[in-house]
Amino acid sequence: MKKGHDRKTPTIRERLANWISTPAGPIRRKLSTENQEEIRHILLSPVSWFKGVDTPEGHVTPWELAIFAISTMLTCGGGGFSGRLDFLFKEYYHISPNKMSVAGVISSLWDAFNDPILGSWMDRKKMGAKQWRFIMRLAAVTGHTLVLFKMINFGGNMTEMQHLVTLVTLNCIQDIIGTLDAVAGQKLRAGISPYTQQRTRTQVWTSIGNSLGFVIAAIPNVLMGLQGVFGWDDYQIIVVGTAIMLPFNIGGSMMITFIRQRVDFKYAGKPVNSLPYDMDQGFTAPEQKEEKKAEEPQPTPEEIKQQKTEAREAKKRYYKALVERDQMLAGMTRKDRREWKKNEKAKKKAEKAQRKDFRKMVESGEIKIDPETGEPKLSVLQSFEVVKYNKYFIWNTVANFITVFTPSVDSTLIYRYLVPRFKINGKEVTGEIFLTIRDYIIGIPLTCTKPFSRQLVNICGGPLRVHKIHSVCQIIAAVIKFALGINKFWKLAIQMAIDAALYVIQDMDSVAGTMLTYEMLDLVELKTGFRTEGVTNSINGLLSKIVTNNIGTVTGNAFLEWTGYRGGYKESGEALPSRFVKYMWPMFTLSSAFDNLVFLIARSMYKHTPEDARRIENELIEMRRHAAGDPDDPKEGERVPVYANKE
Repeated sequence: MKKGHDRKTPTIRERLANWISTPAGPIRRKLSTENQEEIRHILLSPVSWFKGVDTPEGHVTPWELAIFAISTMLTCGGGGFSGRLDFLFKEYYHISPNKMSVAGVISSLWDAFNDPILGSWMDRKKMGAKQWRFIMRLAAVTGHTLVLFKMINFGGNMTEMQHLVTLVTLNCIQDIIGTLDAVAGQKLRAGISPYTQQRTRTQVWTSIGNSLGFVIAAIPNVLMGLQGVFGWDDYQIIVVGTAIMLPFNIGGSMMITFIRQRVDFKYAGKPVNSLPYDMDQGFTAPEQKEEKKAEEPQPTPEEIKQQKTEAREAKKRYYKALVERDQMLAGMTRKDRREWKKNEKAKKKAEKAQRKDFRKMVESGEIKIDPETGEPKLSVLQSFEVVKYNKYFIWNTVANFITVFTPSVDSTLIYRYLVPRFKINGKEVTGEIFLTIRDYIIGIPLTCTKPFSRQLVNICGGPLRVHKIHSVCQIIAAVIKFALGINKFWKLAIQMAIDAALYVIQDMDSVAGTMLTYEMLDLVELKTGFRTEGVTNSINGLLSKIVTNNIGTVTGNAFLEWTGYRGGYKESGEALPSRFVKYMWPMFTLSSAFDNLVFLIARSMYKHTPEDARRIENELIEMRRHAAGDPDDPKEGERVPVYANKE
C-alpha cells in the first residue's frame, strides 16, 4: 500500500467549503466571518442548516423562511381568482358602478366602527401564541370561504339587489374575521425574533413567495384573454378558479401559525410596564423599590401633625396667590393679558404631557392591573394615546387620509379595452394576454434582487430613505408613462422597461415598510412598556380597506359612471364611450403621481436612522431581560452573538 493511501481524501464539497473560508480573492474578502461560516455550514451540512441546527439565538431558521415563502405563494396564487370580485360584478353581472359604491360605503362605515375597537380590545386581552394561532386557523377557513360565497350567482336566480345585500352582509362578517386574523398575524410575526433585521427576513421571503404565486395569479388574465379561443366566460373562469384554489388558500394562510415564537411579551406574568425604565437613568428593579420602601422610617404623631399644618398653610398660600393673580391681571392691558393666558396654557399643557407617563400611571394606580392576568387594563382611549409615540404610523395615517379619495382605477379594464389587440390562429386576443406577458418580463430583474432586498435597503441608508426614493421614482415614472400613452406597442415596451426598474424599488419599499413598522412598535414598547400591534394594525387595516375597497372604489366607480361605462362591451361588441377612452389612462397614471407626492411629504416630517433602530433594539432587549427577572448577564451558551443585529 502506498504511503498516505489510507488518508481520507477531502470531497469536492469539503474543498469548496475550505476555499470559502480562506480570506483571499476579491469576492471572499468581502464576506464577513459570519457569512463565511454560514456558507461553510450550508455546504457541509445542508440538511442541518435548513433545520436550523446551531442557528444563533434569536435568528429565524431557513425552514421558517421557506414556510413564509410557500404560504404567500399559495395565498397569492389563489388571490388571482378571488381578487376579481369587483370585476365580476361589473363585467359579468352588469351592476352599476354607483350601486357598487353604495355597498362600499356601508362596508366602510362598518369598518370604521369595528376595526379600531376590536384591535384595541385584542391589545388589552391576555393572549399568547396558542390563542393567536387558533384565531388565524379559524380565520383562514371562514374568511376564504366567504369570498367564494360572495361570487356565486346561485343558479342565476339572484337579482341585482340580492347580490348587493349578500355582498354587504358577507363583507361585514369578513371584516371581523379579517381584523382578528391581521392582528394575530402581526403578534406572531413580532414574536418571531427580537431583532428587526431577522423579522425583516420574513418579509423578504414573503415577497419571494408573492413572486412565485404570481405565476398562478396570472392564469385568470390568460384565460380571459383567450376567451375567443376556448369559449369560457368570466363567471366560469373566476368562480370555478376560486373554488379550485380554496383549499390552497386555506392551507397557505395556516402555514405561518407553525412558526416558533422567540419573544415572550408577557414577561413571566408581570405587568408589561412593571419595571420602570428611564431613558437616562436606566432600570429600577422592583425588589430594590420594595427594599427602599421597607427601610424608610414611619412618621411619628408629631410629624403627622406638622404635615397637616403645612398642608393648611399651603392651602392659604394657594388662595392668596389666586387673589394676587386677579390683581395682577386687572392692572394689565388686554394684549398683555392675552399673552399671559397663552403662556400659562402652554405651561399647563407641558406639565400635563409630562404627567402622562404610562409607567408612572401604572405605579400610581391610575391604570389598574388585572389581578388574574397581571396585565395593565388600558381603556380604548388610552390605547390610542400610547400610539402617539409612533410618528411613522401617525404620518402614514395622515397621508392615507389625504389620498383616501383618490379614484381607484382597475388596470384590467385598461388592458382589456384600450391596449391594441393581436391575433392567434386568426382569432383576436385582447390585452389581458399582453398584461400577463408584461408582468412576467418586468418581473425578471425583481426575481434576481428579491433575496437581497433587505441588504439593498441597508445599503441605501435605511428604510426611511428608501421610502423617499421610492416615492420620487414613482412620481417621475407616472409622468413619463402619462406622456407616452398606450396606443403603440413600442410605447408599451418603454413602459415595460420603466416598470421593471420600479418593481425592484417597490419591493425594497415594501421591505422598508416592514422594517419601520417593527422598529416603531419597539420604540413604543421601550417608551411606554406596551405593545400596540392591535391598535396600529386595525387602523392600518381600516385605512387600507377604505382605500382599496371602499372610498377609493367609490370615487373610482363615480369616475367610471361619469365616463359612461356600463360593462360587457367585449361580449356585446358595442363601442366604448369616448370619455372612457380619453380619461382612463390619465386618471390611472396621474393619480399614482399625486398619491406618492403626498407620501413623500408625509415621510419628510420625521427622522429615523438605522443608528436609532439599533439603539432602540439593544435597549429593548436589555429591558426585557430585566423585566423577566434576569438582571445578570446570560450564560455563555445563551449569549446572543454580537453580529445578530448586523446587516
